[in-house]
Amino acid sequence: MEMRILKKIFWIFCAVGILADAFVMKAWAAPEVIPEIEVDEENLYTGMDKTYKDGYRPRVENDTAHMVVPLVYADSVKNNILKVSLNLGNGKDIPFVSDTYEKEFSLTREKINGSEQTADCYLAVFDLKLKGDRKNGEYPVILTVQAENADGGPIHKEFTVKVTITDEKTPATEPSSEEPSTGEPSTEEPTTEPSTKDPTKEEPTTEPPAEEPKDDLNGAVDVTGPSGGGSGGASSGGGGGSEAPTFAPKMIVQSCTSSKEDIQAGDEVTLDITLRNTSSSESVRNMTVTIGDEGESLNLLSPTDTVYVDSVPAGQTCVVSYKYKILASAAPGAYGLTVSMDYADSKAASQSASGKIKMMVAQAVKMEFDTPVLDAEVQVGDVVNVQMQAMNLGRGTVYNVRAVIEADGLAPEGTLFIGNIEAGKTASGSTKVNVSGLSGANLYGRTEGTVTCYYEDENGKEYEKKMDISTTIKTPFSNKEEMKTDDTGQWWTVMAVIGGILVVFVVTIVLKSIKRNRKDEAEEESE
Repeated sequence: MEMRILKKIFWIFCAVGILADAFVMKAWAAPEVIPEIEVDEENLYTGMDKTYKDGYRPRVENDTAHMVVPLVYADSVKNNILKVSLNLGNGKDIPFVSDTYEKEFSLTREKINGSEQTADCYLAVFDLKLKGDRKNGEYPVILTVQAENADGGPIHKEFTVKVTITDEKTPATEPSSEEPSTGEPSTEEPTTEPSTKDPTKEEPTTEPPAEEPKDDLNGAVDVTGPSGGGSGGASSGGGGGSEAPTFAPKMIVQSCTSSKEDIQAGDEVTLDITLRNTSSSESVRNMTVTIGDEGESLNLLSPTDTVYVDSVPAGQTCVVSYKYKILASAAPGAYGLTVSMDYADSKAASQSASGKIKMMVAQAVKMEFDTPVLDAEVQVGDVVNVQMQAMNLGRGTVYNVRAVIEADGLAPEGTLFIGNIEAGKTASGSTKVNVSGLSGANLYGRTEGTVTCYYEDENGKEYEKKMDISTTIKTPFSNKEEMKTDDTGQWWTVMAVIGGILVVFVVTIVLKSIKRNRKDEAEEESE
């Protein structure tokens, strides 16, 4: 009898063990992977000359950048519609015409790779109008994608597409003060009639103003004098009508070089300005060069804004230098400097000319990143949320701040994206990281890696900063107390109920067995 009772208890405990194993396996089941919106990098769609994997860039033509972004989503979204908006950045050097770009795109089946093969995607297409005075360079455009999943939950993702400008166009400037090379009179033959010229191409004749009226007057007397007729007077007169025209030499600003290749706010810089005498026969004498700046962000360190140059021979150049201090508060951009020149030509007549140079000033990019928040110990199978904060300590906006996590045993689900950060502001971002075993012989132990932070200034120049991270990867069975999640709490509740039932069942069986034994004993005694 007792053996039967023990067998029943044994089988009951076996059943309880099987149930416990089932709940443990459920608690350690792999978490469900939530799909995210992605850009199809593998396939070529209409309007694209390259795939994103091969370095796609929007096509620029007719003052328009044609952007194509194929978006794919592994799950379904509400009404099969994605809302896409564009952030073109800010700053006066961006090539895009300021406008609001926001559209809704439906799920469609598109032809891919120039064949009859098709694929389902949300094909986002934008035509970005370009400014007429754009500059060459790469300019990031941030796409923000928003939608709702089938359960009504929000979906949000951001992507960056760079637009490459190669057809730089500058705004219309004042007509050049340089004389056309064909306007020099040194090779022309003298004529017997007063020479004329196209006033749209040449400067007025610079004959000495004090003597010219007298020469004209004498010539007129010779022609009309009593000694000869009109033709005879013309042949014998010594007036100015028989002289070839002469032109005043022209001075232009030929070039400007600075002591620093990249000028930043707070720097001291020396500008070397090259001036050229465009005349092939006339020299320039007694020249003064005066420089003037625009705005209050440039502080002239040179003793004076005027430089004296004794002479500049025909066809030759001279260099004048000025030293500037750029204030730390200077806004990034181009600063114009006007160069004015006053000089005398070979006939001592006063002449003047002016030109303009531009000095590009950038704000120094100063970023600080907090070390990413990562637990000192993680377990295989965990999905941890890694957060990081960034601070913009500079005076200009920083764009596309993001971080890439690389470490053995850690598999991020994507780039940790923070976005644009204005001057003096702080922003943060996060990403999920799956914990797997180490790649070596030992699956568990300490792992070390890097977090590479990327960001861009207002001109699209990219910077990077690296930081070290480390953690210890442990086996999921090394510390069962750490397994207390919501599912684990439910498991303990169920086990407590099963244990209570088991105790009641065992007590009931034992009591029935005792009662049956007593009854048997009583019957034996009565017999």
